[in-house]
Amino acid sequence: MADRLTNQRAKLVLVTASALLGVVALGCLLAPEAAQAALRSAAGGGGAGGAGGFDRFVRFVNRLADYTIPVGAAFSVLGLIWGGMLFQTGDARAGRVLGLVALGVGIVLLSKPIAA
Repeated sequence: MADRLTNQRAKLVLVTASALLGVVALGCLLAPEAAQAALRSAAGGGGAGGAGGFDRFVRFVNRLADYTIPVGAAFSVLGLIWGGMLFQTGDARAGRVLGLVALGVGIVLLSKPIAA
């Protein structure tokens, strides 16, 4: 009985999503200039002095990447110290910890190019 209700709910969600997608597609076909204006505004070319959502999002990600380098560098030093202590005590996790620290340092150093 529960499987039948789950299947019915899944079908209902699928039909609802399909209908909503169809309405959006029909709206874009009937009013392409409105859809184009909305996309242009979201991309930052809105015209009347206001930057769009994508422009604000890119600035936010860029600012976030500016903070990841010093914070990530501090945590990578702590991870390197921890991995070195594990290595000196002969712990089997030392290689994995040092490998993950190296991966983290790589991600931190590439945070600006990734954000761009």
